[in-house]
Amino acid sequence: CNFIKFTDTSGTSEPVSLQYGIWYFLYWSVVSSIDGLFAFESCHHYGDLIEMDASWKAARAFSVLSYIFGIILIVSSCIAMCDNDTAKTTPSWQAPLYFLTALFTGLTLLFLNSNACHNNTAVNLQDMVLGNVIFPETCSIATGAKMTISSTVFFGLAAATSFLGVKATKAEVAMNESSAGLDEPLNP
Repeated sequence: CNFIKFTDTSGTSEPVSLQYGIWYFLYWSVVSSIDGLFAFESCHHYGDLIEMDASWKAARAFSVLSYIFGIILIVSSCIAMCDNDTAKTTPSWQAPLYFLTALFTGLTLLFLNSNACHNNTAVNLQDMVLGNVIFPETCSIATGAKMTISSTVFFGLAAATSFLGVKATKAEVAMNESSAGLDEPLNP
């Protein structure tokens, strides 16, 4: 629940930040006890609080796809390491799978173009509840979005290096096969 955030711009001594994620939002609970008041942060599901637009729904779909493809990559890489064929250090199917994972992870950033980031009704409600706290119209990226950007870059680099590894392996195998034959005729 920390993909985007809205930080107050009213100049209070302790800035208040509202954080939202693709699936959950940050919620504060205040508990009263004998020792005083305690505030707890927790993530809660949106439910019917906010109407999701097409960008938000697409970001959710791409986050699920990137998760599934990431799991497939981990499992298939572990299985490929058990292969005894030393000529195939990198399977040829890994590069496209890394590329698709990078694409799906990058498309998760469509969330930044959704109504969660622009004209968020929950932020407008908080403006009324908190009084003198003023939140900006648009969001800024939080830890989750920064991690999504870095994972997109790393999956893209993994796709490029896997492609180059397969290409180098094929060239090496072709060179070894061509030099394994006879260079001179058998009859003098």
